[in-house]
Amino acid sequence: MAHPALRNRSVRRLGTALIAAAIALGLTACNASTAPAASTSTSTSTKTLKIGVFQIAEASVLDEIATSFESELTAKLAPTKVTFDTQNAQGDQSLIASIASTMASSDDDAFAVIGTPAVIAMAQKVSDKPIFALAMGDPVGSGVADSLDKPGRNVTGSVDYVDPALLLKPLMEISPDVTRLGTVYDPSNENLTVWVKALKKAAKAYPGLKIVEATITGSGDVSTAARSLVGRVDAELIGPDATVLAAADAVGAAAASNGIPVYLSGGDATVSGVFASIGPDYSVSGKLGADVAAKVLDGADAAKTPFAKPTGVLINVNKATMGKLGITLPSDLAKTATVQ
Repeated sequence: MAHPALRNRSVRRLGTALIAAAIALGLTACNASTAPAASTSTSTSTKTLKIGVFQIAEASVLDEIATSFESELTAKLAPTKVTFDTQNAQGDQSLIASIASTMASSDDDAFAVIGTPAVIAMAQKVSDKPIFALAMGDPVGSGVADSLDKPGRNVTGSVDYVDPALLLKPLMEISPDVTRLGTVYDPSNENLTVWVKALKKAAKAYPGLKIVEATITGSGDVSTAARSLVGRVDAELIGPDATVLAAADAVGAAAASNGIPVYLSGGDATVSGVFASIGPDYSVSGKLGADVAAKVLDGADAAKTPFAKPTGVLINVNKATMGKLGITLPSDLAKTATVQ
């Protein structure tokens, strides 16, 4: 994307759109197909590959992801010709299932899907062709993959999962006095268990920093878990847990009223009480997904092909919360962060 501020606003819109859609479709209750994974080899074929692209809504950041995916995949698979047939739900949740059914009955060789509800819908309809989820928040929690490193099914691609070490760096620059960092998550989600383990490992780089956990078993526990951290932590960092991010307002309310800054991993920084969102650069998510897709379309097993993870972060700050907490951004971060 051409301008950092525009790109960051787009990231915020993406997080809002996907979380809202996830709530409406009952994200945590959905389970994807467990049928064998699929792969398509192009190494010995000169036929034209047909890729169905399913986009959940019309938004500049989603368009950018789709465009970069198509461009990168075309280059990766050259000289094999690749065509793309795009379907867009236009943000209408009622269209997702019908589009998924239509695409499932098509002669497309594989599918690229943007938007968690759309990925889930496609996974429920298709088990014999590869599905490439692009910039997906939580494939494991959504029930379409067993783990990020070993998907175990026909769904792989790219995620907006960010290594906690990349999140801690700006967090500790903004809040250098933090010694007790809290997090809320569902331990039954293998992806989040791995994330918390990585967070604890990353915390060792900051002497005296301890991770304080508050666990949940469902959306109804988020508010209670968030309140349980009051008095026990100096700041909070919420990982890529779709259930917790969907209830970020409850986390923010409990924290802000007690002077605790809340950082989200790729969530919506404009939620009341949230201080900042530190998330991936979505401008490269499409390319990362295309790199994974190229491997699968060249014969690799989707079930054994890891999801690609972001390598950098962007920062969005909630101006109202920043003022309420009396936080001043370090000069270097102030130049790159979006404050609104």
